Amino acid sequence: MLDGHQRALRPIALKLIIIIVAIVLAALLVSTTIITNIIKEDVRVTAENNNYSLNQHAASETEIFLNSIITNTSFIINVMNSRDSVLADEQINSLFDGNRMIGAISVSGFAQLLNTQLLYPLGIDDKDITTYIKEQGEFFSRAENGETIVLNASPYFNANLLALIMPLELNGETSAVLVLFSPESLAETFSSETNEAMLVNTAGDILISSNLNSSIENKSIKDTQIYNIVFENKSRQQQLVYKDKDGSEYFVSYYKLLSDEIAVVTQIKDKIVFEALQTALRRNLWLELTLLFSAVLVVWFVSKTISVPIEELTEAVKCIEQGQFDVSIKKRTHDELLVLAESIEQMGQGLAERGRLKETFGRFINTEIAERAMRGELKLGGENRKVTIFFTDIRSFTAKAEKMKPEALVAFLNRYLERMVECVTQTGGCVDKFIGDSIMAVWGAPLAGESPKANALAAVTTALMMRNALIKFNEEEKANNREPIQFGCGISSGDVTAGQIGSKERMEYTVIGDTVNLASRIEAINKPLCTDILISEQTYDYLKDDIIVEEMPSFAVKGKSKPVRLFAVIALKNTADTPLENTHQASTLNEVRSVLGLEEPDLAKVDINEEEKKYSIQKL
Repeated sequence: MLDGHQRALRPIALKLIIIIVAIVLAALLVSTTIITNIIKEDVRVTAENNNYSLNQHAASETEIFLNSIITNTSFIINVMNSRDSVLADEQINSLFDGNRMIGAISVSGFAQLLNTQLLYPLGIDDKDITTYIKEQGEFFSRAENGETIVLNASPYFNANLLALIMPLELNGETSAVLVLFSPESLAETFSSETNEAMLVNTAGDILISSNLNSSIENKSIKDTQIYNIVFENKSRQQQLVYKDKDGSEYFVSYYKLLSDEIAVVTQIKDKIVFEALQTALRRNLWLELTLLFSAVLVVWFVSKTISVPIEELTEAVKCIEQGQFDVSIKKRTHDELLVLAESIEQMGQGLAERGRLKETFGRFINTEIAERAMRGELKLGGENRKVTIFFTDIRSFTAKAEKMKPEALVAFLNRYLERMVECVTQTGGCVDKFIGDSIMAVWGAPLAGESPKANALAAVTTALMMRNALIKFNEEEKANNREPIQFGCGISSGDVTAGQIGSKERMEYTVIGDTVNLASRIEAINKPLCTDILISEQTYDYLKDDIIVEEMPSFAVKGKSKPVRLFAVIALKNTADTPLENTHQASTLNEVRSVLGLEEPDLAKVDINEEEKKYSIQKL
């Protein structure tokens, strides 16, 4: 098996977890949203009703309290006005004894009554009240004009007291009456754990509030939105919802008293209303997350029964992909994965057999041709291709073969051909066939190269690599007391017909055409010219900027009207990024001949148009 193979970017376990989480979250979101909206609406209605009830109760108690003060005050003053002093004293004593919240009653120019039991402990006497009346002259004037006013007297007296200034008919005239009283008993009506309840006057002063310890704090709502809602609205009572500057929502109820002079306001913030709901939602959320986490764990462990076998199957397939066909997969399940595992093992065995067949077949023909044959793509016929043809042959091989035993001859050829074929394969060429000691190779078929020029360059590079390989080969031959050899290479570029030649029972992939014949003829001319690599004019035209050559005498070819120009290859101009990089190259043809042990010919005596004769006829 392979180590460090690529892992799946989106494992099955992750996909299952995502699906389950998405389903659960969607279900929880929908159900929670629906339930929350239903409960939230119920809580809202309940909160509004409770706030309204609290407001009605506080308004009713306040109205009763103030009416009691007004009634008692009016009665006492009327009794005092009757000139029955004994009855007046009894009523005053009865009033202060029965209603200890009243601290003082004062009528300008008529009378001033003090509840000493309430005021003296607070450090308040009649002089303080007289001074307070003088400072509140504006309100007394308004009372004489028929208004009833309630003021917060606490800041002035530094005690929790309110001032009621009201009109009263006395001796045919309207007089202003001051009643100083404590709101402590009434404050209990405004106490609430959740709702904010307060009694305010038209000046915005908070007279009584559930959020204040006492009215001494002198708080005001004059510049708040709730003040505008209450006192700019003509409705005597109303229930509504508003938002303040920070976006908080309030449920509000108000009720106006004393000809809209004061108002009982009760409100509650939405956060307080829904606090219990939010707490319940948070608890449900933690519970749902716990259940979701448990579900994820279950899905994770269940998915492992699928993902682990699949990972093993994937690893086996990757081994097969890299040519390791002998795979063994552990059978973990008895479902479709078991069938798949057995199929993969059988596939590996089949591919191993196919690989052995391909390897064996590829030893006799080109590997690419073997691939096509195994895929059933080889058919009789051909196609036109622009290729470069290469021929190489050992010089005087026939004479050498006569001196060698068959097994030694075969061993020699195998050593030689192995090195030469490796050069062809390294540059992407295709060995077309072996003809005894000769090698025919082609670039551009069966696979087309990058370009005709690239094919030509690859062929010439191969020939130069063969030159270097031959030099090393001869050094080894000499070291083993064997004779060195020489070869010749002929290269030609042009059009050929490439395809299958033969019959349905026996066929061969090859290339035919004038370019092939020309390359063969060029290879043979190396011997009289004492060269090792010759190329045609077409090949030279492709590579004249890339190679160092020396032009040789032209020769005539049957069927061609013009002589064929020949060029002896000396070296590549640039070997960077080629197999010849970091190898020594000759700079002249004479240097090449010297290295290869070739004598410089007398070209004047050489007839390259004479065909080489490899046979002689003797008379009997």
